[in-house]
Amino acid sequence: MVDLLQRHQCKPRQCSFDQASKALAQADFRLIFLHTCYTDTNALSELHYLRQLYPMIPIILFDDKIDTDRIDESMLWRANDFISTAECTDEILQRVLRYNLKVYQYRTKIERLNQLDPLTGMMNRQQFYKELGEQLISPKKSSAVKHFALINVDLDGFRRFNNLNGYTAGDIVVKEMSQRLTTLSPGLICRQGNDEFILLQGASSHKSLTQQTTELCKQIIHSLRQPYTYQDLEVILPCSIGVALAPKQHCEIDTLINQATLARIKAKEKSCCSYIIFDQQDHSTEQAHIAIEPELINAIRRNEFELFYQPRVDIMTGNIIGAEGLIRWRHPKKGLIYPDAFIPTAERTGLIVPIGYWVIQQAGQDLQRILASGLTIERLSVNLSFRQFQDSYLCRTIQRLINKYTIDTSILEFELTESALFNNEVHVQEGIEELHTLGINFSLDDFGTGYSSFSLLQKLPISSLKIDRSFVSGVMENTDDREIVKALIRLAHSLNKEIIAEGVETQQQLNFLTRYGCHQAQGYLYSKPIPYEEFVYLLEHGYQLKEESAATL
Repeated sequence: MVDLLQRHQCKPRQCSFDQASKALAQADFRLIFLHTCYTDTNALSELHYLRQLYPMIPIILFDDKIDTDRIDESMLWRANDFISTAECTDEILQRVLRYNLKVYQYRTKIERLNQLDPLTGMMNRQQFYKELGEQLISPKKSSAVKHFALINVDLDGFRRFNNLNGYTAGDIVVKEMSQRLTTLSPGLICRQGNDEFILLQGASSHKSLTQQTTELCKQIIHSLRQPYTYQDLEVILPCSIGVALAPKQHCEIDTLINQATLARIKAKEKSCCSYIIFDQQDHSTEQAHIAIEPELINAIRRNEFELFYQPRVDIMTGNIIGAEGLIRWRHPKKGLIYPDAFIPTAERTGLIVPIGYWVIQQAGQDLQRILASGLTIERLSVNLSFRQFQDSYLCRTIQRLINKYTIDTSILEFELTESALFNNEVHVQEGIEELHTLGINFSLDDFGTGYSSFSLLQKLPISSLKIDRSFVSGVMENTDDREIVKALIRLAHSLNKEIIAEGVETQQQLNFLTRYGCHQAQGYLYSKPIPYEEFVYLLEHGYQLKEESAATL
């Protein structure tokens, strides 16, 4: 039998153990009194049962006989105190009550401290996991909704701020950050570690979860980029945010937190003060790039790459005057793989450097064969990435390849993107100028899509500009694209550069380019990228291209 000492009664109310258990589940209590003389079953098993349910609540045993063996046995089952009914007095009862209520207060305080982050006073990671887990397992028991967003946020540049100003300054910033986040988010929130916080955002009935989460992310970004004050110093530390949606993406805690963390890292790489909602398809693509890395290393060793060529045509005559070399991967099991599937991995891992040398070597050998067969070509271009300029042996290696394969450097051309050219101006400029001393020409690819410094365009040995296909494709439907293309052509003329249009697919596009003075074009209207043998055939029968594809005014 369990006796409950109720708040406003001096006498205990006698009931069965099952009745008492139900009453405990609905009551707010601080002590449990268990009378061993009137229990329905074994008192120690009931003690064990209560201790499992209420580990923080002191349990006091009543018994007619209290001896050493009985005390040891009860202590083994984690009873807190004992009262002999035969010897119980008001003084003894008051002492037991005072002592065990103090025990309850201390335990509650310790438990609360274990649940909180000592710096910010908000929920710590362990408690957040526990409460979120309870909500996921039993949503009816809590006020949480089934659909929610898990938001992971941290500050950009916090480690550098800590190193410069000390950990005391960092603690001040983190405490201020936690206060701002608490103001914005009424749901569960915890400090994951350092300057990293996790928020739980439930869906409302009048807005979609994605819309509601997007609005909250924008509010967080606005709030956290306000200056932090340390002594007389005001510092702005932007933030990055990653979001995982449940149950759309997952319902398992560790998986959701991992997804939100990956999205935050991606947002940090993208730009400061940005947020990204985790997308499984994008993540699968990234995982595929990671998985392809070992195969890419083997592809270099086994020489599985091929160089395809897309003709570059003089618009006025229709003659092939050059070509762009484009790499393909002839996988032994997967067949032909296009660059979009492996070049990002090559760039990320640095494998683009040996692959780039292979492209130059293969282009040199193909150029040597073309010229030996009596055919002529003015330009043979290959792409050179920014990552290749970081190789200190770039110029020496290319010089060795030129000498080994007797490459005519007046024909060889390297294509650079605007992002590569202006990412590190001094470093790339030095590399371009050193390569130009070998007689190599340069063209600027994807012209118009990035930031171009006109002064650098005049200083550097760039002989041609290539209009990006995104502008060419829209010249017949989009006024802005037409004006951009016309402006780029005029600019190339004023800088005395050749102008080449990429992605020409229709006769109407070609007519437009001709009308405004574009010099050259390449695209599916003439030919898709093709293997070396097919390209040589086109060189030999170039008059067919002239008859079929020459522009008409």
